[in-house]
Amino acid sequence: MARKDDTRNTTRPTSDRDLVHDALDKFEEAEQRHSELRRKAISDYRFAMIPGHQWDEHLTKKRRNRPCYEFNRIRQMIRRVTGEQLQNRPQIKLRPVEDTDRTLAEIYQGLIRNIEAISHAKIAYDYGFTWAVTAGRGAWEIKIEYENESGFDKCPKIAPIIDPFAVVFDPASRDFFRRDARYAFHSTLIPREKFKELYPGREVVDFGPALSGADSYWWYQDEVRIARYWWKEPKRKTIYLLSTGAVVDAVEFDPVAREAARQGITIMQVRDVTVDVVKCCLISGRERLSEIVEWPGKHFPIVINWGEYHIVDGKEYFCGMTRYGRDAQMIHNFELSTLVEVVAKMPNSPLTATPKMIEGLQSYYERLGYDDPPVLLYNPDPAAPQARPTREPAAQFPAAFANLSALSIDELKATTGIYDASLGARSNETSGRAIIARQREGDTSNYVFIDNHMKALVYTGELLVDLIPKVYDSTRTIRVLGEDGAEKFYQVNVPVIDDETGREVILNDLSRGKFDVTVTAGKSFETQRLEVAEAAEALATSPGPIGELAKYLLIRNLDVPGMDEFETAVRRILISQGLLEPGENDPPPPEPPPPNPKDVADAMLRAAQADKTAAEAERIRATTPADIERTQAQTAESISRVVGGLPPFTSPMGETSNIEP
Repeated sequence: MARKDDTRNTTRPTSDRDLVHDALDKFEEAEQRHSELRRKAISDYRFAMIPGHQWDEHLTKKRRNRPCYEFNRIRQMIRRVTGEQLQNRPQIKLRPVEDTDRTLAEIYQGLIRNIEAISHAKIAYDYGFTWAVTAGRGAWEIKIEYENESGFDKCPKIAPIIDPFAVVFDPASRDFFRRDARYAFHSTLIPREKFKELYPGREVVDFGPALSGADSYWWYQDEVRIARYWWKEPKRKTIYLLSTGAVVDAVEFDPVAREAARQGITIMQVRDVTVDVVKCCLISGRERLSEIVEWPGKHFPIVINWGEYHIVDGKEYFCGMTRYGRDAQMIHNFELSTLVEVVAKMPNSPLTATPKMIEGLQSYYERLGYDDPPVLLYNPDPAAPQARPTREPAAQFPAAFANLSALSIDELKATTGIYDASLGARSNETSGRAIIARQREGDTSNYVFIDNHMKALVYTGELLVDLIPKVYDSTRTIRVLGEDGAEKFYQVNVPVIDDETGREVILNDLSRGKFDVTVTAGKSFETQRLEVAEAAEALATSPGPIGELAKYLLIRNLDVPGMDEFETAVRRILISQGLLEPGENDPPPPEPPPPNPKDVADAMLRAAQADKTAAEAERIRATTPADIERTQAQTAESISRVVGGLPPFTSPMGETSNIEP
């Protein structure tokens, strides 16, 4: 069948210069669209996490050289939310759409766990979540890299994005995860000397006042911006529905169509579709720095983890916890700094003296505020012979400052939704249930951050499910991980001949499965293991088989060096006792020891005696019926004889009768 394949993209650049010029215009548009939101978000992160950023310029100038202390309470409140995520890590889960996909779902699930393990994905997830809670937006990305330096097999990896605001998307996109974006940039700043080393011969624009427009985003005095430019190009293609149920690209199927026909595989339906081809290259502010590559996935491999996200009048707004608690934190810093300053000056109230008394002693009196001299020197004043320098009465404690500081703390709790019980402080609650209920109030009020993090993980799972069959597209052995970290190895995409049909089929074909991606939130496996160990320790005191099995369960969940060999030995004992079913990897039970000869002789003697007793009983059962019949006959004969020798019987009524035997 003829293949229909044409490419349509009226906006496709015709040269590298056009491509870079188009990219620079798009980058400038995306930067300007959200520049104010990015500025506020970065300020929020510095305010909460970087010491020295909780006093704005206005208040700092107002206090001049007076102390500006920071009492950072908002950071601890943010850590309360991020700590909850660390203790109860959400995990990507796959559900097969069809019953036949269960084995593939297990392979996909374990493969995703393996990708997360070798990528150290926890770093990316935790970093992105911290940025989302603090500033309103975090991010991570998916890359495709070689598994090792000596091979050609590739695998996806999840990498953190250190600066989430270095990622900008098409301003026209409205999807929560920017699935509908037509372009995106992930930029970074590198030193000018490093740029010249990495890209020798490339153009470097000098920094100066002449820079304007788009150039001002790319060239700095000591640094140069480079960016990974992503864009989509629409493409028309033809797809086939085969008699096997598979959907294939016509370009890939046409060369093998005749061979497939010999095996009975035919084309059932034909359809022309328009798909987006994702492409990428590295650019500077002047030229393309790398070759254009085609990304195998259908979306940009960048995941945004939002904090609070809103759209009002068509404009996007996002923020983290810092935005709402920042004013209360600033008031708290201001009031406490002022309170400390006032209290520190209370012991050193001003002195009252005449100019003559301190003449020539000015430096001495200036040091009285921080020195503690044993003698107070002064010059007698002839105009006031009886007078001497005296201190004014000490100022009273400023209770208003303390009250206002406490009020700002309460406002900080109210705006962030984190109260004393959530931070581990003792409150009015006394029962465990009441304390947990108050802690859950903080969890509920900030659950939006956990929920958006889970949505980001769902999208990550969708990207991985889309990439896996395109990256693992050949026969190879892969490692999958279970929930407990146990390893299994599968061969995937293995061609074999079906014994029944004689046709070639693909074993563990990764391109055939269909899955729904979900996320489950709960305690980590390590936490669950500790809880199981505690429960097993309590059950281990039970008598009988339950106690033995509980001891084995306790041993399995103890993280102690050298416990693996002990666990194996205990498992063998329980299998030999019939308390555990042997598994695939368990060795066969040992042969029983030879019996004791004395025990064998005693057993044979008891068996012989039992046989003799059984034979005697059988003999008795065989002779007893005949003896009973003979005895009954003899008894009847004796009675007949006795009855025949008696006279006739006369009744009291005078009747006579004969007794018959």
